Amino acid sequence: MTAVPARADAAAAKFITTLRAPATRRQRTAFLEEYTAWVAAFRRCGTSEVTTEDLLDEELALAWLAAAQRGATRRRRGLEGPTARAATNSMAARVSSLNAFSRWCGHPLELQPPAPEFADRLTPTEAHRTLRLLAGHQPAGMLEATWERSVALIAAAVCTGQGIAALHPMRLVDLELDRPLPRARVGGEWYPLDAVSRGALARWRTTHQALTAGHLKVLQGGDVAELWVTTAPGRPRGGQTAPPAGLPAAVRTLEAAHRKLTSTALGAPLLVEQFCGTQDSEQLP
Repeated sequence: MTAVPARADAAAAKFITTLRAPATRRQRTAFLEEYTAWVAAFRRCGTSEVTTEDLLDEELALAWLAAAQRGATRRRRGLEGPTARAATNSMAARVSSLNAFSRWCGHPLELQPPAPEFADRLTPTEAHRTLRLLAGHQPAGMLEATWERSVALIAAAVCTGQGIAALHPMRLVDLELDRPLPRARVGGEWYPLDAVSRGALARWRTTHQALTAGHLKVLQGGDVAELWVTTAPGRPRGGQTAPPAGLPAAVRTLEAAHRKLTSTALGAPLLVEQFCGTQDSEQLP
């Protein structure tokens, strides 16, 4: 049987090493760190003093979830302000993270997650029409390269029917834009591209080459293979030099830019997954 560290942060870190999927590791890490920090604030102690037993206390767990639901643990400003209530799907992920951790510790809590909410998807006709609109008009106040990347991401979603989790790992070699029938590869499967989508992805590929030229070859010993890269320098952290533009972009970076594009251009934010399309006559539950 696995020995569970007494310190909460050590136990969480050990638990994370048992997870394979990078996206799952990121999500579980974020919510367990949030829970540990909340317990530390509640107990008025340092995070190093929070114990694994604390995290497995059902009363504390329910109090944390209640605080998170009303927005008290929010780390980034929401669309409705810095203390906006947490989304239902975010709360479900918190419960899932704690349930998985507690099972690993041998003390399953089995808390009941809220039912997930699914955003309505655009029909293929609506998705293509919206893509053409976004591809032809750069919103004021949005960096041109960021706009091009966001439009290319939407184009990939429209043509492949895949969401951001599947699109994020794409590499340059997954685009074959010069074929008689252009195509993109996602998860090992090739999808044909229409003319608008090909144009959006070709425009982004040209910008990608400009962003990753020169200095990145020195830093990384070769061309950047990832399709989605940052479009502006990052922030200096811990006394280190700010990272340059052209490095692989995180999922949250792509999501934030997409949210800004759709909010600014359409008046309301849409998820990347909403562009994946349903049949025009199909009604989602």
